[in-house]
Amino acid sequence: MASSLTARDILTMTSEDLRKYVSDFGQDPKNITKTDMQTWLLERAPPSEPASSVEIPGIPSFVSKLSPEMQL
Repeated sequence: MASSLTARDILTMTSEDLRKYVSDFGQDPKNITKTDMQTWLLERAPPSEPASSVEIPGIPSFVSKLSPEMQL
């Protein structure tokens, strides 16, 4: 069940679908928030794809010449 789920699936599921999968694993989904159900399933789902790095652009050089108040 969780082996066929991807992180993307879990994060886009409705609360009702999450309850179904959580109960399929023998966990009682009553009184569990959607976020907690997603976390619970994500911990059991295999990694679907390797993480990729994200490039964060640097701060332009002119910003460092501004006063601290102006850098915000």
